[in-house]
Amino acid sequence: MGADFALDRGAILAIAGPNGAGKSTLMRLLAGTVAPTSGSITLDGQQLSEIKLDERARQIAFVSQNEVPDGRLQVRDYVELGQMPIWHEYSRDDHKNALDQVLKLAQLEDKADFPIACLSGGERQRAHIARALAQRPRLLLLDEPTNHLDPEAKGRILSLISTLGVTIIMILHDLVLIPEFASHVALMKNGRVSQFGLTDDVLTSQAVRSTFGVDYLLLPHGSRCVPVLDIRKTPVPLGRNQDK
Repeated sequence: MGADFALDRGAILAIAGPNGAGKSTLMRLLAGTVAPTSGSITLDGQQLSEIKLDERARQIAFVSQNEVPDGRLQVRDYVELGQMPIWHEYSRDDHKNALDQVLKLAQLEDKADFPIACLSGGERQRAHIARALAQRPRLLLLDEPTNHLDPEAKGRILSLISTLGVTIIMILHDLVLIPEFASHVALMKNGRVSQFGLTDDVLTSQAVRSTFGVDYLLLPHGSRCVPVLDIRKTPVPLGRNQDK
């Protein structure tokens, strides 16, 4: 694993790369669930390894792509679990008001009394993010927050993320969505961050072709240009033995 970058507070970083590039490993390193074998990770100048676990839980919230809560839990109770690391820092009324605000922000106030099992995929993902926000984190880590969601649900999730006002690092596979929602991009290949910087500077046709082997095009649409991926491959002629 090789990575060298710094992110300002309030920025939104999208990590992208082909399967096996090391994205999830990098996310676990940033979350502190895996220790680096060399180098260091700092949060506001403090070594992550030197931050006590309870303090780390107050500063960093991590939403894994494998979140599977007990489906019998009500949405409100599930989201409230995020307040556990900071429970003694605020009054009960403060926590209740914050919980109501987070549910409203995630557009789940009308589902607060529903069991998790009754939510759609997009609603469930918003519940995961709401639970993380209930921690009042300084850094929010999201491992593929739009995975397996339909286009409308992806838009809702990313729109929510872009309005949170906290530093966010997320793994995002859909390259055409990144310019709309991320301020920075890190492209990964073969276990290393090959490029990092502002989205418009990094997400270029040449960089995408080098990283993913597909064409990244910017096409005019109204008053702006929108990105499009050309993933066509040269077809194999019928009758050719593909194993040769």
